Amino acid sequence: MRIVAGEFKGQEIISPSKDIELRPTSDRVREAIFDVIRFDIQGKVFVDLFAGSGAVGIEALSEGAFFAYFVEKNPKACSIIKKNIIRFNLQDRSMVFMQDVFRFIASPKVERDVDFVFLDPPYKTHFATETLEALKNSLLLKKNVVIIAEHSEEEKLGDTFEGNFVLKKFKEKKYGKIVVSYYVVE
Repeated sequence: MRIVAGEFKGQEIISPSKDIELRPTSDRVREAIFDVIRFDIQGKVFVDLFAGSGAVGIEALSEGAFFAYFVEKNPKACSIIKKNIIRFNLQDRSMVFMQDVFRFIASPKVERDVDFVFLDPPYKTHFATETLEALKNSLLLKKNVVIIAEHSEEEKLGDTFEGNFVLKKFKEKKYGKIVVSYYVVE
């Protein structure tokens, strides 16, 4: 797996071993996501939920994000994220939370206002909907945050999620059996 664009373009990311059940976001899908947000990511704060190897958050930093938070509950995956952060010398531009995503959303311990939230839960869990349901009431959000949800085509996501905030879908793109849905917080 390689960084597809930006400061670290072409450099390899340390990938988890086969004994860790992770499904990294493909280079093609990562590139497509950043094609959509590339001109808005500069100087912003990015959250990578269900972070796995941290590839998407590191891609955000490579593209010019100011800071990235990584949330992953698997200790082995967190170790990989930390190794990748050191590999790219991003210690002062990132923070890793080894924590359940839903617990993090309920009580985020972030020190900076968030601008982008990316989520890529395990497809078989159908957690994308559940994560968006949790986010609609989270103190993590503010108006105009962009939420990017990667999910299987089998999990259909609603056009809006209403709570303390309204998450409104503004774009959806399919890549084979993978779908990426984009929401803005109102």
